Amino acid sequence: MAAASSNPTPPALVCPKCQTSMPASAAFCPGCGHAMKQIPPADRALAALAYLTLVPAAVLLFLPAYRHRAFVRFHAWQSVLLWGAFGLVTIVSLLLSNVTAAMAFLLFGILTALAMFFLWVVLSLKAWQGELFELPFLGMLADRLR
Repeated sequence: MAAASSNPTPPALVCPKCQTSMPASAAFCPGCGHAMKQIPPADRALAALAYLTLVPAAVLLFLPAYRHRAFVRFHAWQSVLLWGAFGLVTIVSLLLSNVTAAMAFLLFGILTALAMFFLWVVLSLKAWQGELFELPFLGMLADRLR
């Protein structure tokens, strides 16, 4: 007779949205970012507010009441990093522009501003829906900082 295994496999969860299996301790789906536990509406609203500008995100990071709210802190850090990157790109573009390339940098600035607007809308909606939507580089950094 075969001996029974002494280490049973830990129970796994299945995401109700995309059917991805994950460990039972997962807070968010690794496939789609859907929350496995219900995020309170106040936290979702604050996370969406963090993307408005740099100021609300910075305020949320410094207020002691939000130090242990990982969802709000993640979105606040991602917002700070996103607005910082946008400001850096804007400053570099202004420094590099000159009379001969002014039209190219004007077009680049318009496209960058439109991209930032659409990214702002998507990130705000994802935060409002209670999803953890990570940007490729900034999301990993925000996850470490929270």
